[in-house]
Amino acid sequence: MDSYFFLFAGISIVLITAYDLIYTTFSPRGAGFISDFVTSVIWNTLRLFYKITGNHKIMRGAGIIIVCATLLSWLLLLWGGHFMIVLADQDAVLDSTTNLPATSMQRLYYSGYILSTMGNGDYKGGSDGWRVYSAVISFAGLTLITIAISYMVPVISAVTERRALSIRIRSIGETSQRVILDNWNGNDCKRLEDQFNGLAESVALQAQMHLSYPVLQYFHHGQKATALLPSLAMLDEALTIMLLYLPENTRPDPQHLIPLRKAVTNFLQTLDIVSNRAAETEVPSLDVDLLLARGLPLKQLDPSLLSNLDYRRKMLRSMVEHDGWKWNEEADSPFDSKMDLPSVS
Repeated sequence: MDSYFFLFAGISIVLITAYDLIYTTFSPRGAGFISDFVTSVIWNTLRLFYKITGNHKIMRGAGIIIVCATLLSWLLLLWGGHFMIVLADQDAVLDSTTNLPATSMQRLYYSGYILSTMGNGDYKGGSDGWRVYSAVISFAGLTLITIAISYMVPVISAVTERRALSIRIRSIGETSQRVILDNWNGNDCKRLEDQFNGLAESVALQAQMHLSYPVLQYFHHGQKATALLPSLAMLDEALTIMLLYLPENTRPDPQHLIPLRKAVTNFLQTLDIVSNRAAETEVPSLDVDLLLARGLPLKQLDPSLLSNLDYRRKMLRSMVEHDGWKWNEEADSPFDSKMDLPSVS
């Protein structure tokens, strides 16, 4: 009876883990349930420590810890599954010298080294069938482990691209109102058309990367200038101000403004964990005091239009807070003023 249990449990674990690994790595919709579970446990634990201490450094390693823990979980589950399979038959593994059945610890060692294609041949399959099984597992193990490790390469590449995109956004303006003011020529802010050139494509690319690699949501950057999620929220708030407050002839043309707005919308739609929390989030206020103080010609706000954006702006706030930031931190400069001239910084 135990033999059937070990065989069934081992095969189930191996198949489920292999599916999760392949699905997470190749599926356009990202994480399987094993990787999703590992991610949730680690992220919630780190967020708890962050809430207690308020120290951003706790969150910095979240992404790489999650990736490494996911890889380790896949490896251990594959190893454990194969170990249970060879436990199902007393003669599955033999000592190469004595031809006696291997002990449980020896089977654990054997299942590990055939999975990694390592070992010195001190144990062998007990029959032709088990020897063929060992060969198949060695090949499959090498393939799956290679796939698992290759999962890290596009993730790290995407993280680098996120940092670069965030810096590009922040260089346009450090806050939503500064985006407009820093590009105001006295009559309009149409110079933003050049600033927005190609930005929609970059945001859309990051949205698709988030779909393929949901773990990207958990890479936290301790510097505001390199944190993409609050930077996107800031940019979208700037677009909202332009659409609601600026006369049409003073804001960027629709062919520059609307594609960028839709790219941010698409990005928000990829954040499942944020959409689940948005309903419980309070709608943030929309501040235009600095624009009024500088005498920009603003339209009278239509409250019904602003209320139409409540869910969107809840999503933005939830996204920022999920990333370990506070909404009211938006006004803080992400750049060190000591690094440049006063007119630049």
